Amino acid sequence: MPLGESDLLMTILTRENGLVRAVARGARKANARIGGRTEQFVVNDLQLYRGRSLDQLTQAESLRTFPGLLQDLGRLTAAQYLAEGVLQEATEGQPQEDLYDLLLVHLERLAVTPSHQIAARLVHGVYQLLAVGGVAPEVHFCTVSHRPIAAESAGFSVEAGGLVALECLSHERVGFRLDIEQVAALQLLADVDLTPASLDWNYLWIGLERLLRRHIEFHFDRPLRAATLLEICFEPLAVPAGASPQ
Repeated sequence: MPLGESDLLMTILTRENGLVRAVARGARKANARIGGRTEQFVVNDLQLYRGRSLDQLTQAESLRTFPGLLQDLGRLTAAQYLAEGVLQEATEGQPQEDLYDLLLVHLERLAVTPSHQIAARLVHGVYQLLAVGGVAPEVHFCTVSHRPIAAESAGFSVEAGGLVALECLSHERVGFRLDIEQVAALQLLADVDLTPASLDWNYLWIGLERLLRRHIEFHFDRPLRAATLLEICFEPLAVPAGASPQ
């Protein structure tokens, strides 16, 4: 059955079956009973009718929402960024429990974080979600020599997959040059949560967002659309000391 003007094509992340593509018939109508349950960042208990090419959403009961995301453009954009990254990382027809649960944790943190800490929460969430999928960059060892890196400047190579010790740098391997503070901040991302003091390191997190964005776009071979608006949201907070391409 072809899609009508009032139908909504959805990509849904589920714990049990990963990504599910479904159509919600009539969801765009102003008085649609199911309409509000098809918005972004709503956790639902869904009933789906299995179709030949697309599933059909027949019923939805809302279980959880994140109203704080709608109260700040920066929070909403950061949440869209996380969701876009997850959609690139998740697979269809396979359980995604860890990815699903971790996304909810970081959406909740974004929903309640002060506006000046959005960059920190976003970057930490991005790294943690990449780590669950096994595609996070290496932040504790040199990807060339495999020696530990701590309390020192280093390079970062998207192609090599993470930090590169200064003695291993070459023109081909390094795309970013990081100072000691930037390396320390990058290594904090592997922890379960950030320290209270580090939540306010805006210039560091904004620079590292650009670094992680390069990593994501290289790994999945597609751009992050939410990043364009994010740049506008972060512009008042950015300073030249952030990580920059060489």
